[in-house]
Order: sequence, then structure tokens, then C-alpha cells
Amino acid sequence: MKAQTHTRTYSVIVLLAGLLSMPLSHAENAFYFQAESDAYSEIAPIKQLLDDLNGPRFSRGDLAFTHNKFEVGERDGNWEVSAFYRYDYFLEFSNDTAEVAYADKNDKELDKQRNYHLYIEPNHLRAKGLGLGYYFSLPGKAKLKLRANYLRAEELTDGTLSGQLRTLEDKVEADLVLDYNYSRDALLKREEENVRGNGLSLDLDLSWPFAERWTLDVRARDLVSEIRWRDVTYTRATAISDTVSYDDQGFIDVKPTVSGIESYRDHSQTLPRRIAAMLSHQWRGSVQLTAGLRSVDKYLFPQLHASWASSGTQWQLGADIEQQALMLGVNYQGLKLDLKSDAIKPSDAKAFGLSLSYTWRL
Repeated sequence: MKAQTHTRTYSVIVLLAGLLSMPLSHAENAFYFQAESDAYSEIAPIKQLLDDLNGPRFSRGDLAFTHNKFEVGERDGNWEVSAFYRYDYFLEFSNDTAEVAYADKNDKELDKQRNYHLYIEPNHLRAKGLGLGYYFSLPGKAKLKLRANYLRAEELTDGTLSGQLRTLEDKVEADLVLDYNYSRDALLKREEENVRGNGLSLDLDLSWPFAERWTLDVRARDLVSEIRWRDVTYTRATAISDTVSYDDQGFIDVKPTVSGIESYRDHSQTLPRRIAAMLSHQWRGSVQLTAGLRSVDKYLFPQLHASWASSGTQWQLGADIEQQALMLGVNYQGLKLDLKSDAIKPSDAKAFGLSLSYTWRL
């Protein structure tokens, strides 16, 4: 693993050295701020997920995530410097895990004589940091921006819970393995501790007009990332059948008496990559049609967009096919607003996005 990390780091250094020898592009001087939030829950509305699944029966699924960021920065020539705050949560789980959690939070009975496969893997980070970006001019009028981010992390959850839970007529048998790092122990209610991590990540923006009226845009966030934690709290434990049972009303009763280790260790955390590739065609006049594919880790979200200019305002209308969400964007004299939702009422939304930015050109 260390050899792979060193090879990857060396490759990034070689790439940067090669790019620094290329001609520079002309970038404007400006101050800017940006606030963005992107959330998606495959199984239930985001509000229900935040309310510990209290509410109606949920859909099948195995993914939920949110990315939130506030940033202020300055562009000066080909350089860009910024300060930011970010909050991320990426959660993978089995559908059986969601069913057990729903039954527990809503006092519902589990199906009897059933074997539940439990798996949950959270990846959570809260951090503030600094970004340093540089603009390059490539052959064929292509433009590239590389940005390195330093992260000072203050909150962490990273690890796995897996195993089996079997429901019998009069009891529940469990065989679970837990191994995760955290600042707050949401499972076993261990006292929260202050932890600190330091890390780096690399972002990339590429715009390539490869043919007349055709442009390929690629936007990658956390393309390479690593946050190193020293003496972070962790739990490695197993739970056996006598830790889970039914109460007098027949509902699942979880009493997490576990055997294992609660201690401190060094830990290396990697963030999920977020990459979007958009292929655009200048159709008629100011109308541009775009087809794109966005990925969050290994999950793919195809999108379609149409944009046009009217009275000095740039408009955009689009759809996320996988999330079944509509997108609306408007850009007027440096003020840009983007909205995404799959429901009219915010409380019913499984997919919701909001991005607001403003640029002061100098």
C-alpha cells in the first residue's frame, strides 16, 4: 500500500512539472464567494433520513450522501487562492441494514424466520482549509486548472459494520463485526473526543473545444486525497446473539454489550471522488445542448441540459435521470444560482442541490 501511495504521488509530481512548462492562459482578476450543498438519499426523503428514519416506509436502496461547502477566494492572473469550510457524509449500506434501522427507529416488528445481511460503511469529514489553484493553456485552445487543497479536519467517521442478524420466533441471533474510526461514536455512545487531521486533495477542471461547436468539460473534485489522523479514537468489536432480543411488545431490543477494543490509533482517510464529464454542442444561436455523466465514488448519474441567453441572462434547464430530479440555473452579471430537486416540497425531496456564487471582476 505504501509503495502504491508513493507511485501515485510521484506521478502527480511529474504531471505538475510537465504542466508548468506549458504556456499560460489569461485569467481574469476577481474576488468570489460560493456556497453549495448537494444531498441525495436513495431510500427515503432527506428530511426523514435526518430524523432517524422516523416516518413512512422507505424505498429500496444502498446509498446516501451530502456535500456542503462555503468558499471565498481571489483570482489574480493565473493564480487562485481561497479559504473554505466543508462538511461531507458518504454512506453505503445494504438494504437489509436500512430495514433493521427503520424497524428500530419506528418500533416496527422485523419479519420472523429471516436472515438479514447487515453492512454499513460511513465516510464522514468536517474540515476547513485553503486552496491554491493555477490556470494553464493547452494545445487546441483547451484550458486546464489544477488546484491543491490543504484540509484541517475536525470531525471523522470512517469504517465498517458487517455481519448477519437472524430473526427466530422468540429471539434474535446476531453475529456482527465492527471496525471504525470516529470523533463521535454514534453506535456505542462513547464520549465524544476532540480529534485533528491534516490532509491534501487535488481538484481538476478541463475545458476542451475539440471540434467546431463541440466542447468537452471535465470537473473532478478530490481526484486524489488523503487525510492523516494521529491518535484517533476507534472501536474494533464483535457482537454475539445475546446482545439483541425482542422486548415485551415484540419489537427489536438492541443492547450493545460487545467484546473488543476501544483505543487510539493513527488512520489514513480517503474521500470519495466526485467527477463530472459534460459534452456540449452549440446548437442554434445561443442555445447549447449538453449530455453529461456525473459520478460520486462508483455511483453514476447521467444528466441532460439545455442552456440559452436572453436579455443578458444565461439560463439553464436540465434533468438528473438517475435521481429523477429537475435542475434550473440562472447567471446574471456574475451572480449564479443553481437549484436541483426531485420534489416540489423540500420535505419530500430525496435529491436536493443548491449552489449560489458571485464574482466581482476587478
